[in-house]
Amino acid sequence: MVARSLIKLLYLFTVLLLMAGPSQALSGAGGGEWNYSSTLYVQDNSGVDLSGYQINILLNSSNFDFTKADPHGKDIRFESAGKQLDHWIENWDQTVTTASVWLKVPLIKAKSGSEIKMYYGNPLAEDVSNGDLTFELFDDFSDSRLEYAKWESQTNGGGKLEFSLGACNLVVPVKHPNGFSVIKSKKDFPINSSLVVKRKKVSNGADTRGPILQQGFVDPQSETKNWILMQTEQNNEAIATWTIKNQKANLRYNPWDLSDVNIQNNVWYISETAWYQEGEELNKVAWFKNGVRDPRMDVVSTEEKPYVPATNMKVFLKSNTYVEGTPNTGYMSIDYLFVRKYIAQEPTISFSATQAEEQPAQVIEDIKVPELVLPEGKVLAIRYFGVEDYDEAILNRFNATGVNMVFLRITEDSIWRAERFIKNAHENNIKVYAMLFVPEGTNETLGKEQLLSTVNAILDYNTKSLAKFDGVDITLDPCTEDTEQACQDNMLLLEEVRKTTTDRIPLVADVPISYDMGELSTVSNNIDLFVFLAYDSEKQLNTINAIADALAPKMGEARGVNSKSMIDLMVSHLPAEDATTSELVRSVYDYYSNDPAFTGIVMTLESDYSQMVPISEEDTKEGTQNKGIPGFGIVPVIIGFVLVSHIKKGKR
Repeated sequence: MVARSLIKLLYLFTVLLLMAGPSQALSGAGGGEWNYSSTLYVQDNSGVDLSGYQINILLNSSNFDFTKADPHGKDIRFESAGKQLDHWIENWDQTVTTASVWLKVPLIKAKSGSEIKMYYGNPLAEDVSNGDLTFELFDDFSDSRLEYAKWESQTNGGGKLEFSLGACNLVVPVKHPNGFSVIKSKKDFPINSSLVVKRKKVSNGADTRGPILQQGFVDPQSETKNWILMQTEQNNEAIATWTIKNQKANLRYNPWDLSDVNIQNNVWYISETAWYQEGEELNKVAWFKNGVRDPRMDVVSTEEKPYVPATNMKVFLKSNTYVEGTPNTGYMSIDYLFVRKYIAQEPTISFSATQAEEQPAQVIEDIKVPELVLPEGKVLAIRYFGVEDYDEAILNRFNATGVNMVFLRITEDSIWRAERFIKNAHENNIKVYAMLFVPEGTNETLGKEQLLSTVNAILDYNTKSLAKFDGVDITLDPCTEDTEQACQDNMLLLEEVRKTTTDRIPLVADVPISYDMGELSTVSNNIDLFVFLAYDSEKQLNTINAIADALAPKMGEARGVNSKSMIDLMVSHLPAEDATTSELVRSVYDYYSNDPAFTGIVMTLESDYSQMVPISEEDTKEGTQNKGIPGFGIVPVIIGFVLVSHIKKGKR
C-alpha cells in the first residue's frame, strides 16, 4: 500500500511539473535549465485581431531582476500557447538595469489579452536573439556588406557606400549639385508598416550643415510615382520635413520645417517613420524620435486631401548634397534598421502583479514527438498564405515535418513575387500549386473572368520563369444554402478553367464537406485531383473514424470514376511539433493505405482562425487594410487556412 501511494504521489508531481513548465523545451538551452520565469500580459487596444505583431518589451529594475539573468540577456526566452516566440534584443544594459526586447506575437485577439511566459536564469543558454525572424525586414549590417537578397543601391556624383564597425554609411564625400547615396529594399511592404532606423548624421565638409538625409517608403516600380519620405537638414537636423507624393491622386505634399530633430552631429538616435491607416481610406504618417512620437509631424490624408498613398512600397534611405553644390559633405550612418507592423492604438504590455516574487521555472524535458514517416509515393501538403513574408525558416519547418507539396495563395499581382519561394521549394523537392479564390461580392461572370485572368497569368509566368508552378488549386464555392446550384456553377467554372489550361498544368479542386461527390463526378475528366475537406462551419473532424465515415461517399465516388483525391485536415500544429497531430495524420495514411484513390493529406492550420473574413469586391480596391483572405463569402471554409504568422512560429 505504501509503495502504491508513493507511485501515485510521483505521478501527481510529474503532472504538476508538466502543468507548470512550458509545453515544449526552449531552444538553445546549451544543456542547462531555466531557473526563473515570470508572466506578462499583452492587451489589444485597436479592436482588430493582430497577426504576427511585433511588441516592444521594456525591462527595468521595477519589473525584472537583472542579477538573475545573463549579463547580455542571452538566456531570455518567451513562450505563448506552448510555442516559443521569436525575439530580438535591441539593447541590454545590466549596469543601468534597462533592456529593450522586441517580440513577435502570433495572435493578439481584438479587445482581449494574451498571456506570455518569460524564462531566464540559464547560465548555459545560447543567444537566440534573431532580428530576421522577428521583423518584416531586418539588417544590422554585421557582415560589413550590403546583402544582395535584401537591398539594391544607387550612387551619383561621388556618392558611395561604406561599412565600418557594423554600420552602413551612405556617403556623399565631394561637393556636387546632385551627389547622393541610396539604399532601397528589394521587398515591398503594405500600409500599416513602420521603418525604425538607428542612425546618425556625420558632417565632415566645410559646410557644417552636412548632407540632407531621407528615410521612408517609395513605390516599388518607380521612385517618382509614390513616396513617403521624412527629410532632415541643417545643423543638428534642425529642419524636419515630410515629402509625400500620391500618384493616384496626382498630389504632392511638402509641409516644411515641421519639427527639429535636435540631435548633435555624430550622435546616435532612433528615427521611426510610421505609415498606417485608420478607419476607411484614412491614411496617416507619424514620426518618432527615440520612441517618442512628435505630434508636429503628424499628417492625415483624407478623402478630400488624399496626400498619403496606400499602395505597397519599398524601404528607402538616402544621403545627398544640396542642389547648389555647396560642400555639405558627410554621411548617414546606419547601425541597424527594421520594418515592423504598426497600428495606431498599439497593444499595452503589463507584468504580473507578483513580479517581485519570481518563481523557479519548472522546465521539463521536451516531450518527443514520434517522427512521421511519409508512406512511399504519398503527398503531405500544407496551405500557405505568406509569400509576401517568406524566409528560409519556413521551408525548414516544412522539411522538418515532411511536407512535399505547398498550396500557395496567389493573386494575379503576386505571381512573380512567388518566384523565389517556388525556386527554393523545388530545391527542397517540394511542389508548389497556386491556390486561387474568386472574390466575394463579384457577380458570376466577373468572378469567373477574374479567376480565368489569373490562370492565364500563371500560364504566362510558367513560360517565362525557371521556377514554374506545378499546378493550380481551385477552391470551390461552398454555398451551403443552395448546394445543388453551387455544384452546377462550379462544374461550369471547372470546365472553363480546363479549356483555358488545355492540359498545360494539373488542376486541383477543393471540395467542401457539404458536397455530394456525385454532383462533381461528371467533371472528373477536367480535374486531376480532388481535395476533400474534413471540416466546415459546424464541425471539425479530428478522429480517423469520423473522417472515414463522413468522407466514405466521396471516396467511393472517386474510386468509381478512377479519380485521385487528398483529404484536407484542419490541425492546430504541424505533425513534427505535436504528438496528437502526428498521430491523426499517421492514422489517416494507415486507414487509406490500400485505397487506389487516396494520394495524400493537405493540412490547414487553425491558428488565426477567428480573424479570417472574406473580402468583398469593394474591399479589393487599393488601400483597404486589415481584411481577411479573398473567398466566396462563406467564412468557415476560408478562415482555417494558414497564415505565415503561425508558420514562422514554433520551436526552431
